[in-house]
Amino acid sequence: MTGVEQHDLGGSPISVVLMDWAGTITVPMPEMMRLAAEHLGFSNQQLAQALTALAGYFTTTDSMIHKAERGEVPDSELLAWLESQSPGSQRLFDPNEPSFINAPDRPEMLDLLWWLQDKDVTVIMATNNFASAQEMLASRYLDPGLVSAVINSALIGARKPEQKFWDITLEAAMADPTEVVLLDDNKRNLDSAAEHGMATILVENDAACAIKELKDLLGDG
Repeated sequence: MTGVEQHDLGGSPISVVLMDWAGTITVPMPEMMRLAAEHLGFSNQQLAQALTALAGYFTTTDSMIHKAERGEVPDSELLAWLESQSPGSQRLFDPNEPSFINAPDRPEMLDLLWWLQDKDVTVIMATNNFASAQEMLASRYLDPGLVSAVINSALIGARKPEQKFWDITLEAAMADPTEVVLLDDNKRNLDSAAEHGMATILVENDAACAIKELKDLLGDG
């Protein structure tokens, strides 16, 4: 399955690369969960209980986690709620814990970010995340120069795939949608971005195809 959706670029080259964080720059989501559980010493039963507490995240658009990702509730309230649902599960989202929120990056995606620095494009991280993760994201990606900006849903009051998120992101990038490509592991986010006129690339467990598609799109395949 190809992960790229080409749109009529109207003669405008791609000038902005939007890059998702969890599952795109980092290792895939199943690997993130496995490593987090391993770090925290969770038994299979504890992990299952934690995932049960997160079930609403995958079945609704207004769970406590969604609210934290929009900045509607403070992270402390989210962590307290998670603890009430499944003792210990709040540690998965604590930026002070080197577990879920500090998941390791895919080496090939870091190489891609460095490669993009030599191209005539602006690279922006576009992430559904928590306010307390901003410092970590900035220190890992913004400060070293891997990205030009970190757009964190919790700090702008909107999350992917909501239209407000794209409106704010495009304004910050000072770009027309036809000049933008989004790399993401979430098809709903990609479909929404495509509806707004952006090119999209699906990043799967093996990121090699996505990397090639981006380089081809930039005329450097």
